[in-house]
Amino acid sequence: MGNIEPNILERLRTAKRVVVLSGAGLSAESGIPTFRDATSSLWSNVDPMVVASLDGFERDPERVWAWHEEVRKTFAGARPNAGHEGIALLEMLLQPATVQVITQNVDGFHQEAGSGKVLEIHGTTRRVRCHRRCGYVANWVGDVPRKCPICAAQVRPDVVWFGESLDGMLFEVAEEAAEAADVFFVVGTSGVVQPAAGLATLAKNSGALVVVVNPFETPHSVIADHAVRESASDFFPSLCKAVRSMRLRQVR
Repeated sequence: MGNIEPNILERLRTAKRVVVLSGAGLSAESGIPTFRDATSSLWSNVDPMVVASLDGFERDPERVWAWHEEVRKTFAGARPNAGHEGIALLEMLLQPATVQVITQNVDGFHQEAGSGKVLEIHGTTRRVRCHRRCGYVANWVGDVPRKCPICAAQVRPDVVWFGESLDGMLFEVAEEAAEAADVFFVVGTSGVVQPAAGLATLAKNSGALVVVVNPFETPHSVIADHAVRESASDFFPSLCKAVRSMRLRQVR
């Protein structure tokens, strides 16, 4: 911990565009259960096809609402960790370069930590929307209407469920960011959920330096220029410290 590869710092020194792809492993450091862990996942006591699928919502919307409300309570009892905060600080330290976060997480912790450019490709439990996508979107604060005030369709959590595709326009923005990246961090993601898992390969094929930050081996390790076997909470504070020192030397 604390020793950052010089090549990573050198690429960050000249980078104009940096991208961070984050997954459930990052928020697990805040105490949020992942969706896939065998013993303590968010799916441990429920069938995801009942509580988090398009078919499930159309069969029993109240059960789906109830499960999502429980998930929100879990998120409300946690806070962004040092990994989230380090990513947000990196955005400030690297200016005028841009730092774009692409997250598979639905907890909103990146924004809470201070990141300004966040693409939530799997949606967020902090918003609701019209099920028909008529245009109605609202923050999920307190009691929310179950019928759309615009078209009277059902209102639902603004997340992507099993049986649904990602927002095509939003994912196109994510792909464009990956293609334009000079440095691409992959943080806390299993690397098996498509199409998000393909973004790292897209970045690599477009010339980015790919840095995987994960204590565990993942499919992304194969294409990584650097596979850092650390938690995000250890790595990003150390990286920010190293970037700050590098910038101070440049000023002098």
